[in-house]
Amino acid sequence: MAAPSFWQGFANTLKIRTDKPELVRAQVNALTRQIPVLYMLLLANAVALAYTHYGTAPDWMTIHSVIVLGVICIARAIAWGRARVDVDNVDACIRHLKRIRVLAVVISVLFTAWAIYMFGFGDAFQRGHVAYFISITVVGCIFCLVNFPPAALLVVGIVLGTFVIFFGTSDNEVYVAIAVNMALVSVMIVQIIRSFYANFAGLIETQNDLEVQHRAMIDLSRQNEALALIDPLTGLSNRRAFFATLEETVNSVTDNETFAVAMIDLDGFKPVNDVHGHPSGDELLQQAGMRLRKILGPETLLARLGGDEFGVLLKGYDSPMALMATGKELCDDLNRPFILNGVTVQVSASLGFATYPTVARSPNGLFERADFALYHAKKNARGEAVLFAAHHETLIRHDSQIEQALRKADLSKELSLHYQPVFDIQTGQVSSVEALARWESVLMGPVSPGTFFPVAEKTGQVSFLTRVLFEKLLRDMSSWPEKLPVSFNLSARDIVLSDTVQWLIDEIKNHKIDPGRLTFEVTETAFLRDFEAARTSIRYLREHGARIALDDFGIGYSSLRYVHELEFDVLKVDRIFVAPIPHSERSRRIVKTVLDMCQNLGIDCVLEGIESESQRDVLTGMGGRLMQGYFFAKPERDIRLDGLAATSGD
Repeated sequence: MAAPSFWQGFANTLKIRTDKPELVRAQVNALTRQIPVLYMLLLANAVALAYTHYGTAPDWMTIHSVIVLGVICIARAIAWGRARVDVDNVDACIRHLKRIRVLAVVISVLFTAWAIYMFGFGDAFQRGHVAYFISITVVGCIFCLVNFPPAALLVVGIVLGTFVIFFGTSDNEVYVAIAVNMALVSVMIVQIIRSFYANFAGLIETQNDLEVQHRAMIDLSRQNEALALIDPLTGLSNRRAFFATLEETVNSVTDNETFAVAMIDLDGFKPVNDVHGHPSGDELLQQAGMRLRKILGPETLLARLGGDEFGVLLKGYDSPMALMATGKELCDDLNRPFILNGVTVQVSASLGFATYPTVARSPNGLFERADFALYHAKKNARGEAVLFAAHHETLIRHDSQIEQALRKADLSKELSLHYQPVFDIQTGQVSSVEALARWESVLMGPVSPGTFFPVAEKTGQVSFLTRVLFEKLLRDMSSWPEKLPVSFNLSARDIVLSDTVQWLIDEIKNHKIDPGRLTFEVTETAFLRDFEAARTSIRYLREHGARIALDDFGIGYSSLRYVHELEFDVLKVDRIFVAPIPHSERSRRIVKTVLDMCQNLGIDCVLEGIESESQRDVLTGMGGRLMQGYFFAKPERDIRLDGLAATSGD
């Protein structure tokens, strides 16, 4: 079994490993450096041998033959020095190695024949030089060819084989001994060649494996980098990628180029999560991303920034009108119903644009203004696109001024409460009063609640305002009739913070106020922020005796759902349904439906925004009982507890 394995291995050593391109390339690289040295060695040793035999051997042997052999060596050395083998071309490398193998045979035959023939001339010293020439030269050549065993072994076989046979068959015992010694050396040289080649091939294979692993690591690193820039849910770019591209675009854009940043937010997404579950919410985001991508195309940067918010980078828009047309198309498409697990769901989308260089030249400036335009759209044009304009810049500066004024204000002195009564039409008496915040700023003068409360919410200052105002309310209540109910507005942030809600109850107890006198008004935005937290807070307030009112009922997306799932004591119908009621049959039907629902549920229904006698009369005829508005009384610092006749002109 060992013999076939040995000879098979030996035979494989003589082959050019065309199945291992990296090894072939490495052999060509090594030979490019070593073969010129080989030819110079052959030439130097041949000249030395010819010199010692000059005058003894024929001139054609010592001069002419050496000149021919020298020309061959010099020519091949120069050719190798100028050779520029394309190592990336494996086929060219293989052809090169085959040529080397042929030349190894030719050169070995020529030099061996010349040396053996030279052995016939001269004395014992000169003949010893021939033996030395053959042995030392072949060893040097073999070391130069050791990286390419097919050529090295051919040289061993031709040169040393001839040497051993020639000297071994002589009658001289010394030459026979040299032949035997050289035969043993030849075996050792063959083993050295095979061992060195095995190590060389192994090293190349290891290097190749390391390179493969390195490339794999680079590919993996690129994949990880790509994944770090991809939103895993939608497959779109993520927030990091969006801002990186935005910054790169700002830095590389020319003066004549324009682009726009768009912020898109889904209106009514939170109720989808609450009602249908997070898997349906995820499916909605995926479908929304696909709709946006279909309109925008693959070249436009579309990113999910977080939650239900998307960012878009639009390059080279033609005009503001074209930009708004794109925005309308995006909003309209997202306003179409979604099918989620067989259930039809309706949401809408609001969009804000900011353009470069018109409104801003920095990434942060563009993003902030697009975000402000989005905020303006959600507040004033829900479901539509808004392009940031000059008057928005004024609003931003105004909001910034309000923010700074709030931070610098002595709110305990500058904030106050005005009270607007809610009348019971049937009894003609005040049913309750609503506490309404007022701010007389030292820096800005009077600022309306509709202006400073949104700023306070955005900047995280609203909880402090709530605490200042509530303490003022409790102090005022201590001097009022003990049974007079009061309603107090809580922001969306207040109702989801358990510590704020707990503080409210603690303050009520500290001032020894009956919690049943207090009604806390909340809007739907509180539930959009965090439904579970808001529900927990409402339960906590009701458990301690306070009442809860849902303000601005009817203008949200899930008002009926909240009435169904939460225990409200009061519904306040928004003025948008009250204002057109004298001449709008649809408004009358809606309000009538709400009144009947409240009666069936056993909860109070307050009709807001009564500003005319006709509104009052229509609502009274429909069964409306609790009404509030400027027709009856405006908010005032001191409460008025006189009856309806004194305030309405009846």
